[in-house]
Amino acid sequence: LTLVTPTVCFGRGGAPSLAAMGEKKTMFGPNDQAAIVVRVALLAVACWLAWDIRLLAVKNYGRVIHEFDPWFNFRATEYLVANGWKKFSTWFDTLVWYPLGRPVGTTIYPGIQVTAAVMYWGVNKLGWEVSLNDVCVFVPAVFGAIATISVYLLASEVSGTPNAGVASALIFSILPAHLMRSVAGGYDNESVAVTAIVMTFFLWTRSLRTPKSWIIFGPLAALSYIYMVAAWGGYTFVLNMVGLHAAMMIMLGRFSSQLHLSYTIFIVLGTLGAIQFPVVGNKPLRDMEHVGPLGVFIAMQVMAFCEWARNKYKMSEESFKEFRFRVFAIAVALVAVSLAFFPAGYWGPISNRVRSLFIKHTHTGNPLVDSVAEHQATKPEAYWIYFHLVFYATPIGFVMALLKRTDARWFLIFYTVLAAYFSRKMVRLILILGPAAAICAGMMIAFIFEWAMEQFTVVDFPEEEEEEAEATTPSSAVKKGMKTSVTPAGGKKKTPKKEEKKSEHHLSVQLLKGKSFLEAGYRVHTTARKIVAALLMGAMAWGAYNYQEHCHSMAANLSEPQIMLRGRSRDGGFVIIDDFREAYWWLRDNTPEDARIMAWWDYGYQITGVGNRTSIADGNTWNHEHLALLGKCLVSEEEKSHKITRHLADYMLVWSTRYAGMWGDDLAKVPHIARIAGSVYSDIYGNGYYMESQNQPSPMLRNSLLYRLHGWRLNPSVEPLKHFEEVYTSTNMMVRIYKVKDVAKRHEPFGEYPPWIQKNVISKSKAYNQRQRN
Repeated sequence: LTLVTPTVCFGRGGAPSLAAMGEKKTMFGPNDQAAIVVRVALLAVACWLAWDIRLLAVKNYGRVIHEFDPWFNFRATEYLVANGWKKFSTWFDTLVWYPLGRPVGTTIYPGIQVTAAVMYWGVNKLGWEVSLNDVCVFVPAVFGAIATISVYLLASEVSGTPNAGVASALIFSILPAHLMRSVAGGYDNESVAVTAIVMTFFLWTRSLRTPKSWIIFGPLAALSYIYMVAAWGGYTFVLNMVGLHAAMMIMLGRFSSQLHLSYTIFIVLGTLGAIQFPVVGNKPLRDMEHVGPLGVFIAMQVMAFCEWARNKYKMSEESFKEFRFRVFAIAVALVAVSLAFFPAGYWGPISNRVRSLFIKHTHTGNPLVDSVAEHQATKPEAYWIYFHLVFYATPIGFVMALLKRTDARWFLIFYTVLAAYFSRKMVRLILILGPAAAICAGMMIAFIFEWAMEQFTVVDFPEEEEEEAEATTPSSAVKKGMKTSVTPAGGKKKTPKKEEKKSEHHLSVQLLKGKSFLEAGYRVHTTARKIVAALLMGAMAWGAYNYQEHCHSMAANLSEPQIMLRGRSRDGGFVIIDDFREAYWWLRDNTPEDARIMAWWDYGYQITGVGNRTSIADGNTWNHEHLALLGKCLVSEEEKSHKITRHLADYMLVWSTRYAGMWGDDLAKVPHIARIAGSVYSDIYGNGYYMESQNQPSPMLRNSLLYRLHGWRLNPSVEPLKHFEEVYTSTNMMVRIYKVKDVAKRHEPFGEYPPWIQKNVISKSKAYNQRQRN
């Protein structure tokens, strides 16, 4: 005879479920009417928090587009609204990448532009006169609220309890890991892409819930994925995440009809939609980042065929294993043979951004990728900054997911592990870890909350539980004539169904399965349980207060638009430092409309977006050799640089923010500029340009044009310039503009380098290795 112990009670998703303990005896059950009202109210609060915290930038600076990339997105949206989709999709922009230009319509992920344009048209059709600028400013805040709802849906699905969904939504609504890319004014692709990521993941997991779930949620998951493709180049993460989950379900023996049908629809419909975007083209059919999901798709069809044959011919287990092995062997052979017919070079290389996720940041082999700050590896302290207490709650929720592994929970497990790994490799990818961390933390909080509420809402164990407690000893069981579980020799113990059902009334009993003496004490000390519950609730309240304080503090920092700054005057008051926009406005108002402005590529989007002037390069960074030519102009000596610059630009713009106490200016970027130039031009020694100790330049940097443009008239050691004339220096000496003297006659036709540059510069360059191009 063995002790009859309570059975662990889990809901559908595997989380301890109060629903299974009797909804009439507990609060906040899934179908409790009062609980539903409370959850809806809390979800509304989460959405309001998500909206409100993202408006700090608007409250402090007004309705301003932030940073660099958002200015390109805004300018592209203006073009779409003014000219319509047909012209937008074939738009060739001659104000950028002079003298080459850029076919924007075929090199852009248009999701955010189309979204903003539809919102703009819709709002104005309703009679509200709203400017396009205002719509673009508020898009990130709107999608912050929608992302919060998406996290609620995904968390409820994977946990099996809507309480975890509400907790996750409240956490995510103000999580700095998401705020970093979704404050009002930060009109960038990621601000809408995170919503698409989470919604796609929810619809995918929801499609696996029942054998018929795929009918509705399979196609919806594919459509959500298509929107994700339109929104952001990170769509490959979503594709591979779904592919990995499907593959692991097969390997774990969880193959099902809904898995097969959902994945088939996802791949077929999703791929057909993805290839409609020119920027994607046929990449889903030939790039290495897409090979894995395609392989899983083939394996899924083979697996479905094997299952069909098994059912049709009623194969035994041994026969089926042998049959399946042979079918897979034939499939592998056919794939191998078919690959031999593909032309050489058909399969594209892994992009450098993806390569950088698996090797040390500064050793990707591409100096352009290595120069981008957001591609750097994440420092450990960043997790506290962007997650705060969620960082410590996430592992607990992750373990809870491991305790009861359903299809949906397996997805959360894989998602959390992969996102945590990628976030460690690249700081910008902390963004994709945010939803997973919030869901894991929400599961932990919901578990504690449900248990604590039970202690206050259930006075004591009901009589039937007391009877069951008496039945926990063989003697009492015999006295009452009750059945007890028996463990046959060498067999498994059997628990009578009646007792098992009774044991499922309380979460409290679940926690102490098999611990008879603890169970007895647990039942008796109701006051102690209430004290512990009160302490836990108090601890959660304290944590919630500190968490929201940290999030609002971070929101204030993340809401700085960078194109504008706040400083303090001598009397201690706040002042707006607007040097950058003032410089671009000066270009707009004081230079010819066709003026060409040479500056490092970081500022290209703002030159065209704010100044409405032609730039030499911008953040699209599509042409490595052209960036190297720009770098050569900046780091060469004045005389050598002018011979090239006079054919490309009318003005030169440099950032000199260190004179205002900000050290991230062009001199801080010059080592990367030189390495990029040196990767194509052998006369540039990439490692020779840097600032030595005590803020002194290296000999090569001291003689470079960039150093002299940066310091002329402000640094006594810099000699007067011969070929460049200072025409503007901003109020706080943060931006400097020079006019190029003796400018060469502009070359026609547009789209190719002037003959002198082709003969004397391009001909002496070396093409950058295409397999390392970003």
